[in-house]
Amino acid sequence: MSYRNRVARTVARTALLASAAAWTMPAFAQETATPPAPATTDAQATDNGLVDIVVTAQKRQESAQNVPIAITALNSEQLSAAGTNETMDLKASVPALNVTTATGGIGLPRIRGVGATGQGPGIENPVAVYVDGFYYGASFGVLQSLFDTDQVAVLKGPQGTLFGRNATGGLIQISTMAPSFETKAKGQIGFGNYSTLNGGLFLTGGITDTLAASISAQVEDRGNGFGKNVFTGKDIQAGRTWAGRAKLLFQPDADTSVLLSGDFNGRYASEPAFRNFRLNALGQNVPNQIIAAGGDPDRDIYSDIDPRMTTRQWGTGLTISHDFGGFTLKSMTGYRKSDFTYYFDPDGTALRRLVIDNIQYDKQFTQEINLISDSAGPFKWVLGGFYMHDSAGSAQSRSSGLLTFGGNGYTDQVNNVKLDSYSGFAEGTYTFGESTNFTAGIRYTSDTRSLTAQSISFNGATNVRTVTNSADDHVFNKLTWRASLDHRFSPELLAYASYNRGFRSGTYIAQVSPIILLHPEVVDAYELGIKSDLFDRRVRLNVAGYYYDQSNIQVQQVISGANSIYNADGAHIYGIDADVTVQVSRNFKLFGGVNYTHARYTNFTNAIISVPFPLPAGFVIPTGQTCLGTFGSPFAQLGGNCLLRGDASGNKLQNTPEFTASVGGSLDIPTASAGTFTIAGNYYYNDGYVGTTDERVFQGHYSLLDASIAWKMPGDKWTIRVWGKNLTDTHYWSQLGATNSGDNGTSNAPRTYGVSLGFSF
Repeated sequence: MSYRNRVARTVARTALLASAAAWTMPAFAQETATPPAPATTDAQATDNGLVDIVVTAQKRQESAQNVPIAITALNSEQLSAAGTNETMDLKASVPALNVTTATGGIGLPRIRGVGATGQGPGIENPVAVYVDGFYYGASFGVLQSLFDTDQVAVLKGPQGTLFGRNATGGLIQISTMAPSFETKAKGQIGFGNYSTLNGGLFLTGGITDTLAASISAQVEDRGNGFGKNVFTGKDIQAGRTWAGRAKLLFQPDADTSVLLSGDFNGRYASEPAFRNFRLNALGQNVPNQIIAAGGDPDRDIYSDIDPRMTTRQWGTGLTISHDFGGFTLKSMTGYRKSDFTYYFDPDGTALRRLVIDNIQYDKQFTQEINLISDSAGPFKWVLGGFYMHDSAGSAQSRSSGLLTFGGNGYTDQVNNVKLDSYSGFAEGTYTFGESTNFTAGIRYTSDTRSLTAQSISFNGATNVRTVTNSADDHVFNKLTWRASLDHRFSPELLAYASYNRGFRSGTYIAQVSPIILLHPEVVDAYELGIKSDLFDRRVRLNVAGYYYDQSNIQVQQVISGANSIYNADGAHIYGIDADVTVQVSRNFKLFGGVNYTHARYTNFTNAIISVPFPLPAGFVIPTGQTCLGTFGSPFAQLGGNCLLRGDASGNKLQNTPEFTASVGGSLDIPTASAGTFTIAGNYYYNDGYVGTTDERVFQGHYSLLDASIAWKMPGDKWTIRVWGKNLTDTHYWSQLGATNSGDNGTSNAPRTYGVSLGFSF
């Protein structure tokens, strides 16, 4: 397809997505009414320095500087300056946050060492993701585009009362642009290397004096992949993404608001692109094979299978709020459906030894009710209830290939994990005098998990079909709480101390045999912090120190191509992180952060450790053990790994860098007649982390540099932006681990760059 045709196709797709999202939206009315109160306030410059950022970390709109929780909040301008286009990019701007992936389309955020290392039906991430207040339970819904985002607020540490749904590590709140009674529009179309085309559109306006609507649409088409499968010659890590969102706001009076929203998104990509770091199960050196075929061992793979992956999601939400005078009643009703399919070769060879063909789904209904007091008087409170029904499973998880009945048969895992969760919560803040607040909260959660699973094996040589059925259910009940004390020593300085308990529910690991029942994960977190606005509010410095006692950690391990998860006894985590924003002048802003995290397993004697084949001379497999998932005699294996149970006590937690740092900024250069030029950039340093419990496979330290130059034309309506991400072309792994097939991983994006044309009216 010609470049001109691809441009036309991208523009057409953007227009079609906008039309699909907007089919219920009439033409904008010319008359406008007073817009609703914004959900956020930009941290923009004034003559008096930085203004407050308004967040809803405690279910009410408050300045982030008054909330006794460690929060990193980024508005749309800061996201753009840092080159943050999707949730994967947030790690470069949020201290203590690391985001890795699993199976290409699964996002695994981790805050201060607490996070998930694997995925599967019914496995929710301990860093919870909320979009416009609605919980996204499916792990393949974490990777979100941020085109129409108004603000991202990352709350660090367990949120065990007001946001109790598995938020043991913290949560990511994404607030998208809201409908306005004032007619507005913004959009962009862009072109980049790797034959990348993208477009986005946002429209909003009033329909009547009481009704407003908004629509957004976005699409990206990356025609060339970041690498190739040198065995087949096909591209890998190429593909298309698209999304749309529509909102309808009804405000019959000043006290009532009804917001109906709908969204959809999808992705098609040539992923997951796994590559062995060294020897595969046949003893072949995979990097050398790639080099011999004329490829790049950092970017290319060597496989008989070209990977492919698709994701599809859609959801609706209804938010109703009414101010009764003295308190506000808020109801949030949501439904989401997600589908995820992937087809790939995990064995690291060019023989069809093992092929995974998986189809997963997740259907989620949530209902939340909040009663929120007004801010008058010394006592403020929140009461609420939350219900969630979730049905997640594998419609088919098929393994086939030479290792399955000699290539003449298959095994299927068909399963479903259901959840019915009920919780009630209350939190109150009492003000002593004018400067001291004590906050206490409590939440009780009751989760009922039920499992149905079917394992089907078909031997084509004998024409024998074997079916095994399993069923079980379990109830997980837990009381969690929060207590904090904060004192404002001056208008410029707030200090706080807090103790929080968070709870991550247990679940079933249905895709393995025998089926595993995971125990709940609990985190007790202690935190001391300060929030300060210094030098006439031109420097904002927030610092927090923390100590966590974590139990029943859910740890991931891939065995014979199947993702298994099991419990470690516990871990101790402590560290410090800091955010800083400096308004150097009205047109020049700097921002950044640092984090140090010490995260170690305490008692972990049932860890899965990996010993590379061929086994060392004199190596003795421990009595009573065999190499997990290994086919044939382990002493005949020429490569790959022997997986054994062992002791990882004292080892580092996976995917948790000890030190990260970032610094970014934006400089506006206004001119008298040529508009405004903006130079922006962000530098991120990660000192590396281990990918396995035995610390044998690890990601070394790396740095990322993003930058852009924008020209806003006279009239402030049109903008041309030249941008670059990972300008130093640093190679690092977005996923890494040790499996039977060997040590392997998936590469992150190389250097990308491009230009975009945008407008805002």
